[in-house]
Amino acid sequence: MHHSGAIGKKMTLQSKFDAALAIICEHNTAVGEGIHGYVNPEKFSDTLKAIGGTTEDRLKSLSYEDILECLPSFAGPCGPLKPRLLAKEIAKTFRGKDETLISNEKRPVSNKTAERMTVKELAESFEPENSDNAIGQQLAKIAKGQAFIVYSFGRIVDVESTIKLLSEIKQGYPGRADYTTSNGIFPVYKLGELPDNFADENPIYENRPLRPDGTCDQTGRSWEGIPIEVKQLIKIAVYLGEISVTIDKSHEILDTALSVDAMSNLRLRYRKSSLKFDELSKVGKLPTLKVTLHSEVDKTKVFNNGKKVVFPTTTIHCVGNVTVI
Repeated sequence: MHHSGAIGKKMTLQSKFDAALAIICEHNTAVGEGIHGYVNPEKFSDTLKAIGGTTEDRLKSLSYEDILECLPSFAGPCGPLKPRLLAKEIAKTFRGKDETLISNEKRPVSNKTAERMTVKELAESFEPENSDNAIGQQLAKIAKGQAFIVYSFGRIVDVESTIKLLSEIKQGYPGRADYTTSNGIFPVYKLGELPDNFADENPIYENRPLRPDGTCDQTGRSWEGIPIEVKQLIKIAVYLGEISVTIDKSHEILDTALSVDAMSNLRLRYRKSSLKFDELSKVGKLPTLKVTLHSEVDKTKVFNNGKKVVFPTTTIHCVGNVTVI
């Protein structure tokens, strides 16, 4: 529902929480309390705060994937499901309607402005994946190559801890290797370093990440919605050599993966891989299909400039810590 009176009005921290809970309550009314798909509002709110969502800026910086981690999973016909649409709507709400107005958009901070900012202001304005802007350059002058950045969850900066460590460096103390907060012990990062960021692995192209929407950078098509078991079987078939990777073959495999009874069709076609899938499943060592994105701010390295992967010629590989030939 559109409320014209809200346009241009900045949402407070509490109003953001209220808006998110209103979305969840509307959803719960549709599915029914205690019924499959029901989301406990209190648990969601507590989890959101636990990951650091306790300021307006942190809530605004959350991606829908971050919010999705705070929502429960539900059993689906083809595996676990997450309320993805709820997460997307909540993320949009956290960003706030005022951001849709050009007059209210944040403008880049100039070098002169950054030089006048306090340590607190610099830490609050810091963008982890944009560390070469004016804010980052000023932080670099203060830090002098020392580690001072603490992340509370994923790539969400623990601003309070970061301010403290940056202030220490400004006073002449060396940087720290780790830092203890009420939530545990966390590594401390230098400017330009980022925590490992995990992504779904492309089942066909080894060690290549799928984009957040499941898109393969080789075929331009998405794997979103395909059950994990189907993707695991395909990965094993690639390892065992039952699937020879070409662009045309990749499209063919994806067509099969998107079809009805995909798992049955793949099992019949790749029988050796089907047996290996069952073997690995029994010992809980199916491939996780997770890869780590590059930890430094160089996004071109993540996809190797989009060049096609050349697989090794050896026929011995390791899937889920089990050697398959």
